[in-house]
Amino acid sequence: MPHGFDDYRVFISAPGDLESDRQACNDVIADVNETTAMPAKILLVSIGLRDNDQIVSHRSIVSDNVRWSTYFIQIFQDDWGPRDLFRKLFLLAMECRDDENMPMRDVVICLKDAPHETDAEILAFRHELEEHQDLRVFRYTSMSELRAQLTEVCEGWSQSLIESLIETRRDLGID
Repeated sequence: MPHGFDDYRVFISAPGDLESDRQACNDVIADVNETTAMPAKILLVSIGLRDNDQIVSHRSIVSDNVRWSTYFIQIFQDDWGPRDLFRKLFLLAMECRDDENMPMRDVVICLKDAPHETDAEILAFRHELEEHQDLRVFRYTSMSELRAQLTEVCEGWSQSLIESLIETRRDLGID
């Protein structure tokens, strides 16, 4: 049954022990849907993996879900999951965002503070993420910080989609 909403996938990538952070993303998206997106007949749809094992056993399907997504949120602290496959998803999302033929519009990094991290490879990659000029990287130490930053991001996405919808309707002579 048609629901009358334009839906946009938000792939949430959160490897390792960041389940509560992933759930915070889902909660923020639900809140933004309720307050901003749904009244405009827009729906941000959270997708991602329930557990790390799915990325190994269903790698092709997971990659396709990234390709079909409009937005990508990468949560990172110190673990890229089994065989660094979550890093490969992140790099795929960047490729999709840079390909105008793909639906991906934005990639956001949420970098959880790791003050006691000593692994040189992880520290180097954290630094590389922070130095990216072509993406938004948000550092956070608490769930309230994560929620506040993601609310701003998702509200921005919703507002952009609403403006695009209004422009399209205007161009078509509707409304």
